[in-house]
Amino acid sequence: MNNITRTLICITSFFLILHGGVGWAETKASQKDVYRATIGINKYSEIDILDDVIRGIQDELGSQGFKKKNGTKIIIQSAAGEPNVALQINKQFIDRKVSILVPLGTPAALSAVQNTKNIPIVFGAITDPVVDGLADSIEKPGGNKTGTSDLWPYRVQMELIRKLLPQAKTIGIVFNPGESNSQASLKHIRPALEALGFKIVEAPVSNTAEVYAAVQSLVGRCDVILVPADNTVTSAFESVVKVANENRIPLFAGNIHDVEKGAIATYGVNYYKIGRTTGRLIAKILKEKANPGNIPVVQEANADLVINLKAAEKQGVTVPAELISKAARVLR
Repeated sequence: MNNITRTLICITSFFLILHGGVGWAETKASQKDVYRATIGINKYSEIDILDDVIRGIQDELGSQGFKKKNGTKIIIQSAAGEPNVALQINKQFIDRKVSILVPLGTPAALSAVQNTKNIPIVFGAITDPVVDGLADSIEKPGGNKTGTSDLWPYRVQMELIRKLLPQAKTIGIVFNPGESNSQASLKHIRPALEALGFKIVEAPVSNTAEVYAAVQSLVGRCDVILVPADNTVTSAFESVVKVANENRIPLFAGNIHDVEKGAIATYGVNYYKIGRTTGRLIAKILKEKANPGNIPVVQEANADLVINLKAAEKQGVTVPAELISKAARVLR
């Protein structure tokens, strides 16, 4: 091997090492940048199910390396059920140029979508994103948005009421017509109740202060009280329970926390699992630079039967042993 050949080999080796070293450095820096993300969570109302979603998001992101020590910032703000506050929180996150905007609750999600087309949005626990105008379709939400749905198994929930109360004729529903998520849930609830032979009496409210009086107005006009997917009513659920217990009117609701607080039973979705799924969507967008609009909205498929026997007793309902044996949880 002559001197010229040795020189060429040395030069070639130097450039290969240099190129490889630079490539590795770029990859390492890129990985670090992924975790230097700021995630803004806008929790629309102070209800337990949204706390479960947040806990699931945090646990999933942590399991995928999005931790404070790696440079991740998770900022959680609550709108306390006020649409104008939800809007201001979204604007603050947008001005801050967060990496991902995570609105939980339909009013927060709607204002997020209306105010930014550039920052990726991953909404969480939305009743019906298509009906609410948050997604073009479940398969392809479009734009800068995707997320998770907590659409309840309404037909099964309504069949549960009929099974427990075969003689009941009229269902009283208290809800806030100003909430698009409530309207979306009622589009499923009304036909399901009518198919089972129920008549419907509705008591609308515009804020939590009106809930107690609205429920009182249903006394003597219905055989059963039902609470749909409604942030306003859920925030004042203790008032609903009080009227139901005092007047021995069977009370039903769609989410498990409301059963824990005094409704008789439901087939409810697991909001912690919805949070984990929401966290996986966030991680996918950050790690893969994926386009949110091409990622399908994920709907929680499983629902657990939960029964509150103490509430049933207070409200004059006997739950058959056969149904109790099928329950995932029985509160006594």
